[in-house]
Amino acid sequence: LNGERLRIFLTNSLEEHETDHGPLSTWWLANESKEANRIKKDAPVMVVLGNPPYSAISSNKGGWITSKINEYQYIDRKHFGETKHGLDDDYVKFIRYGQYFIDRNGEGVLAYINNHSFLDNLTFRGMRYHLLCSFDKIYILDLHGNIPKKEKAPDGSADKNVFDIQQGVSINLFVKTGKKKPDALGKVFHFDLFGSRKSKYDFLNDHRLNEVKFKSLKPAAPHYFFTPRDYSRDSEYQKGFSVADLLPVKASGIITSRDSLVIDSDENTLLKRIKDFTDTSHPDEDIRRKYFGAPKTPRKYPAGDTRGWKLVEARKKIANYPHRNIIRTIAYRPFDYRHIYYHSDMVDWGREKVMRHFLTGENVGLIVPRQAITDNWSHVQVANTLIDARIHYSNKGTTSLFPLYLYPDTDSEQQNLGGRSSRKPNLNMDLVKEIAANLKMKFAHGEEQRRNDAFSPEDLLDYIYAVLHSPGYRETYRESLKTEFPRAPSPADKKQFRALVKLGAELRGLHLMKSEKLNKLIIKYPKSGDNIVRQVKREKDEVHINKTQYFAKIPDDAWNFHIGGFQPAQKYLKDRKNRELTYNERCHYQKIIVALVETAKIMKKIDAHLPLKTS
Repeated sequence: LNGERLRIFLTNSLEEHETDHGPLSTWWLANESKEANRIKKDAPVMVVLGNPPYSAISSNKGGWITSKINEYQYIDRKHFGETKHGLDDDYVKFIRYGQYFIDRNGEGVLAYINNHSFLDNLTFRGMRYHLLCSFDKIYILDLHGNIPKKEKAPDGSADKNVFDIQQGVSINLFVKTGKKKPDALGKVFHFDLFGSRKSKYDFLNDHRLNEVKFKSLKPAAPHYFFTPRDYSRDSEYQKGFSVADLLPVKASGIITSRDSLVIDSDENTLLKRIKDFTDTSHPDEDIRRKYFGAPKTPRKYPAGDTRGWKLVEARKKIANYPHRNIIRTIAYRPFDYRHIYYHSDMVDWGREKVMRHFLTGENVGLIVPRQAITDNWSHVQVANTLIDARIHYSNKGTTSLFPLYLYPDTDSEQQNLGGRSSRKPNLNMDLVKEIAANLKMKFAHGEEQRRNDAFSPEDLLDYIYAVLHSPGYRETYRESLKTEFPRAPSPADKKQFRALVKLGAELRGLHLMKSEKLNKLIIKYPKSGDNIVRQVKREKDEVHINKTQYFAKIPDDAWNFHIGGFQPAQKYLKDRKNRELTYNERCHYQKIIVALVETAKIMKKIDAHLPLKTS
């Protein structure tokens, strides 16, 4: 109008205004930069509106936005020890960008539709806190549709994303009036919208903001969740000790970034594949096409390559390695042990600092995730091997392994009289002393434990293992188990402790496939054939793997049993579709069924020793 330009400017929003924009090749770019800088520096921004880009590994690394994002790692000026991870996502940076301008102006509205992970992910608790400090009212319309999280509507029907993406999204309105007291936190209003894409579109089309039946939330420390939570049992739950406090050394499971190349259920098949991979008679590009195919969409790196791994370099590095000596056992999924070519030149995230404690000598570790948003929490297991990061299905990050024992870095450390390296418990001894005082017992390990009526590191592990398998405990603290690494109550007395230790030890033996009970098989595999899994179909108590062969007399309790978000009796077979079940695999599957049946029995016994009132 009247020759005035459209007030839209070309600029990188996440960069602060520049006093010197430097030499530019054309006059119009220089003028555009100048005008954009003037708006950034002087304009009173009242509304920030948009759909920010989602990029977990952001390329926007400018100092200004990085310093602003770093503030999200503090709550009440105290750093809570969280690494950035999710905070580095571009959508988070754009929320921080909008918050900055509205804070500077003193009032305004930030309205975005973006990734909904910030609502309840632990990494974002500082972000939620700062948003509560800045804004008077926060309206969250959670559209869900999270495919990796396997979200479903409350009635069990399908839940679809409003976009053609995998990540769930939410519409977020952050309102600042300038009237809120500086030390007060804003109010949060939340609404869930599940269902088909069309039903979500129809709802959004037909409702004004004041017609949506938002639920008022009261976000509380330490997590300040922007999703509904029942905190009624949390104070009671918090009296227990965290497994992360008791077992201080931990690591998330291994991420190879190329499972199909370096992991296999058959050791000889894996060895043959690695030899083929390093065979110099095959050109690099032939190997790339064979093992990684052609990329379906344009990629930053050639097919198979990642930021830290290049196929051409890896082939050269491992060409002369003693391949068989590098292969190790890995707990890949519940009761599913496979073989991995375990070397940093072939595995992106080997977690070597912790995993080495399972390669040096005998060990056992507790497997739990930091966070699992589910009403059917079953995310606990033990392992005496390496573990995969996805051994459990956790919709909030990966699963962690807590070794019970730590081995020295070199043979010169912690040697016993025989000259062999000794191990030490991975335990917080201050916490152990509190437990010992409460029980009026001594703590010891090794020969000292065997000579005295004392409790051992294994006893502590077995006690925790029993508690976390209690159906009553899982139900009573269902909401609390969604928030952090699980906690266990301090044992009430010696009698209760010993009873639960015994039951936990039985579970540990079953789950490590060491229990004598596993030799008493309860299911049959009556028909001969080619043993190829062409289907996995259950009819009454028979599970058919092809037209003629089946496992007979599989109990419902075993078939439907959950561990870590999976149903092992089903997943073990489905993961072997279109290949032959070896004799060892058939025997192993029969033992899995025994382990699941016996686990269900023991879980019922645990509740008798751990009385809890479910709300």
